[in-house]
Amino acid sequence: MTLLEFHDNVFSKREYGDVYLSSRGTKGLVVSVVFTSLATAFVVIRIYTRLRFLRTLEGNDWMIIVALINSFVFMGLDIVEATSGMGMHLKDIPPDIFERQMKAFWLTIPFYNAAVLCAKASILMQYWRVFPTQRMRVVCWIMIIILASYGTWAVVSAFLNCVPVAKFWNDSIDGFCLNKPGLWFSNASMHITTDLVILIIPIPALIAIDIPRKQKMALIIIFALGGFVCITSIVRLISLKQISDSTDPTYDNVGAASWSAIECNTGIICACLPTLKPLISKLIPGLISTLSGNRYGTGQSTTRRGTWNDESTIGAPGEDPEYGAGDPKRILSLAPSGGLKYGGAAVARDEKLHVMDSAAVTELAEMNNHRTQSNDSMPSLK
Repeated sequence: MTLLEFHDNVFSKREYGDVYLSSRGTKGLVVSVVFTSLATAFVVIRIYTRLRFLRTLEGNDWMIIVALINSFVFMGLDIVEATSGMGMHLKDIPPDIFERQMKAFWLTIPFYNAAVLCAKASILMQYWRVFPTQRMRVVCWIMIIILASYGTWAVVSAFLNCVPVAKFWNDSIDGFCLNKPGLWFSNASMHITTDLVILIIPIPALIAIDIPRKQKMALIIIFALGGFVCITSIVRLISLKQISDSTDPTYDNVGAASWSAIECNTGIICACLPTLKPLISKLIPGLISTLSGNRYGTGQSTTRRGTWNDESTIGAPGEDPEYGAGDPKRILSLAPSGGLKYGGAAVARDEKLHVMDSAAVTELAEMNNHRTQSNDSMPSLK
């Protein structure tokens, strides 16, 4: 069989069970596969980094794995949609093929929501570990509860959008359906709102934390990449508006499907970025030393006491091996009055130790001088 005959047999048949793949559907399919593949690569590198350098997997790692699994299911359903006439005009799709597409579309919604929510939860769990202050943990708990509450509603309402569920793809069946555009817009608005809150949460801590300026800026940039997820959420909301107003939804659904795939996978990627620092410090040690060479951004070199694993940290001893900011004694404490305090006690302790060391050296020198004088004054025994 020639390549042309194979193409015609796979992509050109118009019978039930065969592929109905248009050029627009192909574009949407490529976007989904590419971004899911990128997310998979970042998760694999993250897990390798955690096992290779830290010898453990934590709750936030398992949560991102769950997010990736949901993203894979979403991609599989995207493939079914694309090969069932997505991007084609409704009049050109046989009823059976249209039903197959709508069944896949119905299933993509809850798995999309689950992937996005698990990625957000993973980020909040990272905040919990790397910013161990009472107020930060309270904020993280509140956000996790909010995610769990509206996330449960988003997933359940997507599965049970219509009762019976078959009414979703067959409007002739007797039953009841929730307002689809209203449900989509409300869930999308909650996604955007929580994206913005998660983006803002670490900013006060990153500004006030006691680490070198270059390292602080690097951390801010890494966390700020989450802003790209906010942008994708907003663009997806625009595409949802387009499909809700459309009279040809199978043709106009490509944009919403593509941006849904982009949003859930970029959320996974952004959740993985901060955890890759140990691997980067191993592969490009010069970059890490450049980011952490100065303290307080004054240009003064810093001598740090103690030993730590250079392969898994770029900060001071005791700092978090991924972010370099996890030591509760060095991280900012959020005062009950609402103000921000630096880890001044640790700095004062270091300075006190430095003074004590100098005094000990002086005392030792005086003892040696006294001993030499005593030896000189003793009579010689011959």
